[in-house]
Amino acid sequence: MRSRLSKEVKDFLETSHKFLPALKEEDLESFHEELIDTPAEESVQLPDPADEDFDYDGEPEEDYDLPESITLPLPSNIISVRLKPAIESLISIEVELRKGQANDALEGLRIGLAHKSLLLLNDVNNSTSTKQSTRAWSSVRNSQSQILHHAHAYQRAWRAIKLIGTPDDLLVYQKLEEKDLVVVKDITKAKRFGQGSDRLAWFWRIGPMEGSVTGEWMQECERNQLFLICLF
Repeated sequence: MRSRLSKEVKDFLETSHKFLPALKEEDLESFHEELIDTPAEESVQLPDPADEDFDYDGEPEEDYDLPESITLPLPSNIISVRLKPAIESLISIEVELRKGQANDALEGLRIGLAHKSLLLLNDVNNSTSTKQSTRAWSSVRNSQSQILHHAHAYQRAWRAIKLIGTPDDLLVYQKLEEKDLVVVKDITKAKRFGQGSDRLAWFWRIGPMEGSVTGEWMQECERNQLFLICLF
C-alpha cells in the first residue's frame, strides 16, 4: 500500500510543477488532523492493529520516508502570502473538490449511523445465542469503523474549507464534534422519555434528497415510518 501511495505522491508532485509557482519548503505547512472518536457511552471496542500478526522482516522506516508524511502542494497547504494571488483559481477548484469530499463523507456518515442504529435494534437485541450475539456485535464494530472513517474524511475536508473557503461555506459545513457521532435514538429508543425535545446533529439536515440512499436497512426504516430521519 505504501509503495502504491508513494508512486501516486511522486506522480502528483511531478504534475503539480506545471500548475504551481516555484515553492520553497517554508511555503508549505500541512495542517494537523484533529482526530474524532465515538462517544465513550456508545463505543464498541475495535481491534488494535498492533495486535495483528504481520510477517514483516524489513527495518522500521523513519517518518520522513513515509509517503503519508509528505506535505502535498495543495492550495490549502500553501501558507505563503506572496503566492496567494497566483493560485486563486486553484483555490476555488480545491474548495469545490473539498465540498464534494465533505458531502460524500457526510452521506457515508449518515448511512453508517443509521445502519449502526438498526444493527443495535434488530441484530443485537434479537440475538438468542452467544454465536448470534458475537456476530451481531462484530457487525456493529465494523459499522462503527466505517463511521469513523467517514468522520475523519470529513474532518480533513472541513479543515481545508476553513482555511481557503468563505464564511458562508462554514455556515453549511460545520465542525464535526464527538457528540455528533451518536446512533439515531429515534430508531434504537423510539419511546424514550424526552424524545420530543431531541434534535439530530446538524448534518442530518443537509445532503442527499429522498430516494438517493438505498439498502435493505433503509427499507426497514421506511417500514418503521422513520425514513425521514434516515434520509434527511
